[in-house]
Amino acid sequence: MNSLRLSEDDPLVVAYYKKKKEEEERQKRFQQGLIEDLIQSNKTSPKNPKGMHLYQAKGRLKEGQMNKTERRYFEYLKAEEAAGRIQKIWFESIKVKIADGACWYTPDFLVLKADSTLEFHEVKANPRIFQDDAKVKVKSTATNYPFKMIVVYPKKTHGWEFVEY
Repeated sequence: MNSLRLSEDDPLVVAYYKKKKEEEERQKRFQQGLIEDLIQSNKTSPKNPKGMHLYQAKGRLKEGQMNKTERRYFEYLKAEEAAGRIQKIWFESIKVKIADGACWYTPDFLVLKADSTLEFHEVKANPRIFQDDAKVKVKSTATNYPFKMIVVYPKKTHGWEFVEY
């Protein structure tokens, strides 16, 4: 059986190593977060009309991690707990089934009020980013479960806006 031997000067070998080196460099740039053209294309993406990309999350956080708005709201809930208006707070601790099959909803916060009632709190950075799929899940949860469902937005000046479903 004859084996094919290529020299280092062979155009096929040269092209292979060139492509491999480019791929390694691209991977290195990606890992360092220096892909400016990707960032630039996201800023002008037609999928995000009217600057909606400014309000949308940059990426998914790991399960159990709070984003900035959720952290701020958690601090507010802690102050309410210290004042005695809330007994206990849980973050992403419950998952409720909202339809047959594989449709589930995880509220941001489960809050036990001072009068021992439970509430689900969903935190959004802006009412404009409360998308249709999230609205359906919130409304379905509010209809199917005996808990008060509250969507929370930060006010422009100070405090929080509460919308009950």
